[in-house]
Amino acid sequence: MKSLALVENSTGHNTEQNDVNALAEEKPQKTTCEKVIETGFLVATWLALGLYLEIFGPTLIDLKIKLNTDYEKVAVAVSGRSFGLFPGCVIGGYLVDKFGKYCHLMLAVCLDIAAVATVVIPWSANVELLWFLCFVGGFVESVINIAGQRLILKLWLEKAATPMILLHSGYGFGSFIIPLYTNPFLAVKREDSVNATLPDSNITVSSTQSSLMPNTTVSEYINESRIEYSYAISAALVALHSFSFYVYQVREKRYQRLCSGDDDGDDVSKHLKKSSGSDDRTFLQMINPGTCSGGRIWYGIQIFALLFFFFANANGGERILGGFIRSFSVDQLEFSNSDASYINTSFWISFAVGRISFSVAAKWISVRILILIETGGLTVVAILLAIFANDSSLSYWILIQFLGIFEAPLWPSLVAWTDYHLELTGMGMMFILLGGSVGGIGHLSLIGYLYEHVGAYTFLYQVLGYAIFAFMIAILLDIVGAQHGSRFSWNKHEDNKAVEMVYVEKKMIDDTDENGADGST
Repeated sequence: MKSLALVENSTGHNTEQNDVNALAEEKPQKTTCEKVIETGFLVATWLALGLYLEIFGPTLIDLKIKLNTDYEKVAVAVSGRSFGLFPGCVIGGYLVDKFGKYCHLMLAVCLDIAAVATVVIPWSANVELLWFLCFVGGFVESVINIAGQRLILKLWLEKAATPMILLHSGYGFGSFIIPLYTNPFLAVKREDSVNATLPDSNITVSSTQSSLMPNTTVSEYINESRIEYSYAISAALVALHSFSFYVYQVREKRYQRLCSGDDDGDDVSKHLKKSSGSDDRTFLQMINPGTCSGGRIWYGIQIFALLFFFFANANGGERILGGFIRSFSVDQLEFSNSDASYINTSFWISFAVGRISFSVAAKWISVRILILIETGGLTVVAILLAIFANDSSLSYWILIQFLGIFEAPLWPSLVAWTDYHLELTGMGMMFILLGGSVGGIGHLSLIGYLYEHVGAYTFLYQVLGYAIFAFMIAILLDIVGAQHGSRFSWNKHEDNKAVEMVYVEKKMIDDTDENGADGST
């Protein structure tokens, strides 16, 4: 009899557990195909970012011509983008946390605003207006970054490492496309004497003579600048892509209602929503590190402090590499202009290859191991650069490619690492972007001073310092993160508790109904 009772209890327990699992599976899920398609549209969003943010590089001379000013003033105007990042981070983080169901709409509206600002830029009457338009572009860039990454993280959860790295690779592809349709519209300039004649009499020449030196040198433009068309193409592509997210926002409305438990009395979804509390957080809860770390405030502070330094260092390192690879090759290694341009282009090709390669690797390698491989490889290459590349063109050519491969996936890999250990909310991503902005300013200020007052060779040593610092913080992050492991294990535990509450409530109601029916009989 005792063994029979144990069997009955065991059977009852298994039945209850099966009922709990069945209730947990009631929450609707997107299919893999739907996730892949939406990820593709988000990757295209980063491509659109590249189209409107990186168009300044090839058109900088033409902007100077149109505004009738110098490089310094144009550079200051374009820096408005960096100033726009700061308020964009704060407002974007708040909007994503407070109105998380409307991330698709945020992307669509911000892309449209970026398109309008982009198409107006070549028509700017002065550098002040150009600065403001760049400020607007930087502002919406922050919102797009936060909302887009939030969608990827919610879409793939613990499997977000590969899609996150792929997401950021879209930016590089957008940067590659720009010269294809920009170059035909650029001004063709030549420096010659006043009495010079062009070899082809059929070519129309626009000549402007300096009022300060009337009889010396003039700037002759074989073709006038028509960059209005280049900016219009970028703006049109960005605006066209925005329509996809208006469609997604409408399409997802029904799905979001199902997930929130608004349809058909979905008790499980309601309890899951209540247990997470993500839709009704106060501002203090949004900025509390414990909100992202399952209530572990000190754990959250430790990770966010390390993340701030890591992302500041990562973004700053990326800025100095992008800005000084070509300059170092000319000033230190005496490359020709064409060879310097080739090595700069090859670096960005290696950069794109790195992001794609590590996005594939992330499918089989844990993101905790991945960041050690990336930062460790970066450190080894930086050491070799400092030893061999200071006076060897061949070493510089070879090693800079490997530097691009290991440097490329750092940012998206750490975003995926962060979401693996913490719930990366909108305010959390705001903190990351702020760190990146501060690091960019700090690294560029330091390299500018060292390069100008100490020598071009300091570029290699700053890259070495950047790599070593990244490797050290990556180790510390893995040590701290190992304290509590994956946040998805916490969420599953909380979700199971919420589902069990629903099961107990339903069972009590059923028992009450049965007792009432027996009493009436």
